[in-house]
Amino acid sequence: MATEFELSVAGPTRNLLDAISVLSNQLINLETVATAKVDDRFVVRFITGNDDECRTAFMKADLPFRERKVLVLDVYNKPGQWLKAARCLTDGGVELEGSYLLSQKNDRLRFVFGVSDYPKAKKIVGQITDCSVD
Repeated sequence: MATEFELSVAGPTRNLLDAISVLSNQLINLETVATAKVDDRFVVRFITGNDDECRTAFMKADLPFRERKVLVLDVYNKPGQWLKAARCLTDGGVELEGSYLLSQKNDRLRFVFGVSDYPKAKKIVGQITDCSVD
């Protein structure tokens, strides 16, 4: 299990960078980060090495944020494995809310899956023979 944090920041790119700098100023490392611009807002989702320190930094800076449990799945590094895992989740009745690559090592890829029902998704993933959940 991992915790994904999300910030939504209006305005120019500088505002996004200033918001994220709150973490680097506290020496909080980003393990992964995904950003997108939606209309006039930047949405940034990330996983850190220290959830408690991240929460504290955002609260002290008075930055609104969201957090949720996300699945971290290891899959074989071959075509169709991300799709297989995603289909297992959706076929089991879980909606995907986002996904991105966390890391690659040797013959494995590690993906983050944001899902509509974390406990149900975790149970489904436990039944996939070539995936494992952290």
